[in-house]
Amino acid sequence: MPGKETGTISAWNAARAGKRNAEGYGFVQIDGHEDNKSSNLFLYADNIKDSKLRSEAKIFGLKPGTRITFRVEEAKSSRQSSLATEVEPLRRDGGNSGGGGGGGG
Repeated sequence: MPGKETGTISAWNAARAGKRNAEGYGFVQIDGHEDNKSSNLFLYADNIKDSKLRSEAKIFGLKPGTRITFRVEEAKSSRQSSLATEVEPLRRDGGNSGGGGGGGG
């Protein structure tokens, strides 16, 4: 299985109240690829592996420019777009966004 790619959220459409299976969706521009409809990936909120990012996507939507890592699932037909799956936020320099508590003497 190919490794993970990195990219940027280029657009996000928030969930619509009352619609079945409408949790929000957006588009991802893969790093190193030109930004156009044929190279952008489709992203469903439910394909976001990180629970915090998935909740943010479903409740507030994702801001364009949000950096992520993901795997590419190829389109099943020529009428569909490829999908971004196993989506997680891009962590800089392997750092963790959580603070670690120091032990006192």
